[in-house]
Amino acid sequence: MDADTPAPGVLRVAIRWAIALGAAGFAAGFFGPMLLDPESNIGPIVGILITGPGGVAAGFVLGLVAGALPLSQSARSRALAAVCAVAVLGILFALLPPPAVRGYVIEASVESCASPAQRIDESLATWDEALKRVTWARPPANWRDAAARNVEAAPVVVLTMRIHRKLPILRHRRPWDKGATSAGEWTEADESHAYYDASDGADCARYLSRGKAIYWPAIDPDSDPTKPSKGWPPTDALGFLRLQALGPVPAKYARLMR
Repeated sequence: MDADTPAPGVLRVAIRWAIALGAAGFAAGFFGPMLLDPESNIGPIVGILITGPGGVAAGFVLGLVAGALPLSQSARSRALAAVCAVAVLGILFALLPPPAVRGYVIEASVESCASPAQRIDESLATWDEALKRVTWARPPANWRDAAARNVEAAPVVVLTMRIHRKLPILRHRRPWDKGATSAGEWTEADESHAYYDASDGADCARYLSRGKAIYWPAIDPDSDPTKPSKGWPPTDALGFLRLQALGPVPAKYARLMR
């Protein structure tokens, strides 16, 4: 036998460790995402492509080391069990889902103000393009007229806001704090976005006189900003224009900011 070739006993130990650690890594990576982060789209891929093969490789190397050491069979079995447990716990910890951003509190000032009716043609073109890609739904025959009427009748304005700072509101998703909400850190920003605002009616002068202020942009200021509009295509002014509404920061988030 070549001097560099591991003894048959060492190889058996290495193969055993590779199988055990590979199975542990595969199981943790396969089932972990499904249990800890059902919203994730990675599913079992982690176990199949990363932790399973990685466990096999790491197990083989560690098995060679364990087989070469003067250890009893029971000591090797205990060591293997400990290594598998540490690997599973480490993988599960790495797979814990980070907080999801529920929305952003913004500090912003008004750049410009316009009537929402000026955006009707642009929004109609956008929704017409969307309808061309959809075969599973048939919109009401008069949805365009209904949407245009709702926009023209809405006592609102479209504000272009210069955003100076943003603060993320986070929804936690780990098993021990799932559903809890916290505020992140303020970050500097220099960007402009259009929003829907009904707080001062349709008189642009009232909005243009505002100074820098704190807002909560949302589809519904009291709900999740990603909540979809009812109906498709939407005929309500807010949904049809595809804009978030500016509103005051809800009390439950204002407390977090402090």
